[in-house]
Amino acid sequence: MNILLYVLGLTLSAVTGAAPIPADEKPVQKVRTGFIDGWNQVPLKRLEDQAARYRGTYYLEGLHNTKRIALTFDDGPSVYTTALLKVLDKHQVKATFFFLGAQLAESPEPARAALKAGHTIGNHSYDHPYLTDLSPSQLWDVQFGRTQRLIKEKLGVVPALIRPPYGFVNDSQVTLLAGKQLKLILWSIDTQDWYVAQRLGAANALYNTVLNHVHPEAIVLMHDGGGFRAGTVEAVDMLIPALKKQGYEFVTVDRMIGTPAYLAALP
Repeated sequence: MNILLYVLGLTLSAVTGAAPIPADEKPVQKVRTGFIDGWNQVPLKRLEDQAARYRGTYYLEGLHNTKRIALTFDDGPSVYTTALLKVLDKHQVKATFFFLGAQLAESPEPARAALKAGHTIGNHSYDHPYLTDLSPSQLWDVQFGRTQRLIKEKLGVVPALIRPPYGFVNDSQVTLLAGKQLKLILWSIDTQDWYVAQRLGAANALYNTVLNHVHPEAIVLMHDGGGFRAGTVEAVDMLIPALKKQGYEFVTVDRMIGTPAYLAALP
């Protein structure tokens, strides 16, 4: 099997012009969950194509096959961040939070609590725009750079991990952000809590989505802001013990991909 993976890696490398993919790494990264039409979400093939072109900069999942999983939360900080911190502490699990600058400006205390508890803080832009509509100066000065400065001011750290809102980012923007030593973190499992949040039984739906698609070194997308997230909190409380029984270890994204969580200084 390792020989077949290595040959596939060589084939992909020949097509893209990239260095050969090591035999112990996954040859491709994939999104395991389905696509919901009519919600202006990024096409899954686009995510997977960019992950292939920008390997080592742009991640849908960890590149190896260890039984580790990274829970990630977008759009906070909010009251749901505080609720999630209690659940994560109960189960002794660390997660990764991609905060919005606008939310952090209004509610810094949950973010400070997340950092103090040992969770990783990432940058999710200032106010959640479609990035592909922005100029380079808007992308950095108004969105990610502005939020980097705010996180530094409020929390004293400079994130090395960012997540583009909705998953939309064009190739020139990937290059710009990579030039600032940033890693783009997408996802391999979208719980779609943004879609099912208001439904009866949302927690069970989210729980089943993860269990039905879990895989080695999965990056799981959930939300601690941007709407009603009680179902997400409940689902996390159910998921952690279930996945631990399957032998999964919970890690932050930086640990999974082997990169520093924070930069030494603002770029």
